[in-house]
Amino acid sequence: MNFLNKLYNWTLTKAKHKNAKWYLCLISFAESSFFPIPPDLLLIPMALANKLKAFFYAFICTFSSVIGGVAGYTIGYFFYNSLGIYIVEFYHLENSFSIFENYYKEYGILIVLGAGITPFPYKFITIASGVFGLNIFFYLLLFQLLVEDQDFIL
Repeated sequence: MNFLNKLYNWTLTKAKHKNAKWYLCLISFAESSFFPIPPDLLLIPMALANKLKAFFYAFICTFSSVIGGVAGYTIGYFFYNSLGIYIVEFYHLENSFSIFENYYKEYGILIVLGAGITPFPYKFITIASGVFGLNIFFYLLLFQLLVEDQDFIL
């Protein structure tokens, strides 16, 4: 947990950095596919510090998260056996992933929609969408709506 605490503190310090927008972009991208710390730790302080740019920051976060979601989908679709499995193991979700497959095949679109209210990390949903071959266009539409809903609640 010391590693996560250091990562958490590192993320918080980036909200004050002169290039905070780029860090927000990077962290939003990475959080959708593999990074354990949510971009909200940057987004909220940045939005509070400059309320006129709050929607711009939320746009950066949304756009980067969607692109990161595509990266997560790609990891699942093309690289699950070489890279995706390590991400799933890092979050100790191996057993959940196996059980999840049947539900995902039956309710795939609803699972992506429900991801915002489940305890599963987004990276799990993005990777699973690729592994189980959810239609990429439905996935992008749903993921964008999901991320937009999360980021614009300022």
